Amino acid sequence: MSDHHVQSPSVQGELQRPAQTEGVADPSPARVEAFSDGVFAFGVTLLILGISIPHPTDANAGAGLLTLLTQQWRSYLVYALSFMFVGNNWVNHRVMFSKFVRTDHALVWLNLVFLMVAGAFIPLPTAVLGEWLGSPGNEVVAAVFYGATATFGALLFNVLWWYGACAARLTSPEMSGRERHAHTMAWAPAPFVVAACTAVAFVNPSLAVAGFLAIVGIYLLPTPALMALLKRRLSQPSGRRG
Repeated sequence: MSDHHVQSPSVQGELQRPAQTEGVADPSPARVEAFSDGVFAFGVTLLILGISIPHPTDANAGAGLLTLLTQQWRSYLVYALSFMFVGNNWVNHRVMFSKFVRTDHALVWLNLVFLMVAGAFIPLPTAVLGEWLGSPGNEVVAAVFYGATATFGALLFNVLWWYGACAARLTSPEMSGRERHAHTMAWAPAPFVVAACTAVAFVNPSLAVAGFLAIVGIYLLPTPALMALLKRRLSQPSGRRG
């Protein structure tokens, strides 16, 4: 019998396991983005549940279908606001992750917390605001609840970008400092502006909602590209501007 020692399959498996699991804990940016797309899609789908469907058997059905539908105009407004809010987060999130060439454990978990607030949780304050906007006394609480959620989501978005782009340097080496700065300057004001509108809600909730709509409209623009273009224009000598 040969004296050559043969390892058991279990020992071989233990020796090979580190090589097999290496890198599994840190998914690629594409996988993180795909999961995030699913959460955003889930969030916008749930938004419609904040609008009730009138039924002929309802106690107030005698008011007529048209009346029952038009009475929910606040819910329609807030639905559109939140749909664009989540859509804006999705668009900018895809822009952000297009700049990352790898991920790490901290980035993945920061992204999960961001998705929890800005994607999966947002249907709740949306439904609350749609039901209570216009109710004296209660509409302040509803608008502040909505604004606080949006503010926290915008803050988490910036923390996610700051960590990935500045702290951990997970962006592409080809990304210039000017481009990184342009994205930072475009996204950084969001939590402060949303927080300011939330503060307005203590005095005038309807005005605060109008402010939220304006913010969403502004951030639908290609803000980082516009910021980079403005910076280039300002850095040129006055004689070359035109």
